[in-house]
Parts: sequence; C-alpha cells; structure tokens
Amino acid sequence: MSLTSFSELVDFLAVKNHTIPNILAHMVLRTLSPLDATSAYLSHLKEDGVLESVGAFGLGDIRNSEHTKPISLKDKFPLTDSVRNRSTVWVNSLPNWPEEYPTLKNLSYDTGEKTYISFPIEKYGTPIAAIGIFSKSVLIQTAEIDAFLRAIANLLSLTIYPVSDSGNFVAKSRKPMPARILEPLENLLDERQLVILDYMSQGRTNADIAKLFTLSESTIRQQSIKIFAALKCQGRQEAAQIFRDSRALLRDYAS
Repeated sequence: MSLTSFSELVDFLAVKNHTIPNILAHMVLRTLSPLDATSAYLSHLKEDGVLESVGAFGLGDIRNSEHTKPISLKDKFPLTDSVRNRSTVWVNSLPNWPEEYPTLKNLSYDTGEKTYISFPIEKYGTPIAAIGIFSKSVLIQTAEIDAFLRAIANLLSLTIYPVSDSGNFVAKSRKPMPARILEPLENLLDERQLVILDYMSQGRTNADIAKLFTLSESTIRQQSIKIFAALKCQGRQEAAQIFRDSRALLRDYAS
C-alpha cells in the first residue's frame, strides 16, 4: 500500500465538499487502485440495527443489488459480519461465494470480480457504518492491507460522521474533514499545549494539569482557550476527541 495514495485521499477530502458517491469514486479510482478495485459502497448502521446503503460507485443499478439493499444485522452477509465482529471480512473466491452466505450464492458477476472485502467504520469504538469493496484480482489478506483499510475507515469516520455539539456523531455526505484534523497537531500547537491536550484526552481537569506542570490553574485555563482556538473547536470534549482521533489515524496507518 502507498502512503501517497492515502495522502491523496486526505487532500481530496480537504479541498471541497463531496458527496459520498464522489468519495467512493475517488477511493476506487485512486486510493484503492493498488488493490485493482472496481466498485465500492457505503452502508450506514441505523438505530434499528439495519445497514442501509447511503452511496455507491461502480455497482450499476441492478448488478449486486443484494449488497446495497437494507439488511439487518441478524442476517448473514459479509457486511453484517464485519460490523458484528468489528473486523475485515475477505472473500477471494468470486464468482463463487462461501457456503456460509447462501443468500449471495446465485449472484452473477459479469465484470470478472475475484475478491470482495468489507470493513467497519467506527466512532468511539462502536461500529456505525461499513464499506464493501470489489476487486478484479484475487487478493490475499495481509497485515499491511488491513492497516491501510483501518486508516481509511478512521479517515471516513472523521469526515462523514463528524461530532455534533452535543457529542453525538452526525451522518453527513458533504462535510469535508476539518483542517484541524488534516494538519498535524504539532503544526498547530506548541509542545506544552500538546501535553496539556494529551492530559485533557485522559480526562484530567485544569486543576490536575496545573499541579502536574506546577503552574496556576488560571495559566492552564488560558492555554486551554488557545488550544480550542487553534483547533477551531468548542471545548474540552471536542478538543480531546480531536487529539484521540488524530493519534488513532496515524497509529493505525503506521502499524
């Protein structure tokens, strides 16, 4: 996998608003081109436990419709397995599906796909959506590809499912990733502010942090205000989540 292709996706999401189909098109044509991807779709997990497609690229109107129709987590599909198990599901035996997915047994593939991959998108450790990808090559699952897909999932979690002021995620198809996430935090904050933000992400109060730094609580409060301004966020909770998301994104790709 290429860091360049991942960086291109980051840049693409930062430039302007995009619909979900446009994001998926860029992923298929650019980001996932090393995997010979031909199509992709995104399904959002609703409160009633149903995965509902919110965008697709390359599938056509009829072909593979079994994948884009609403499906319950109780049903046996690769996509639902990836959400339930919070893991990547690989099928590299197309056009034949494994016997464990009898609903897909009679699906036809007239463009030569060989591999299907699905993986979850999570927010705060909870699956909220999933992506399905088709490839024209027989792909073997590796730790490198898994890490690459996890990085993409984290990126899309930040972009498509931002956090609202109330702390809940909001599904949006045209919200670009905030620049505060795209730019390394080290470019936005000084060393002391980074440490303060790290402590914030651990749930420490201003008083706790002041004792650790041997500074006044007022000084920490002033530094916190500067951090919120630099990150363009509303307060401690959002700033802490930005820190955790930023570190998780870098950690998953580097692993």
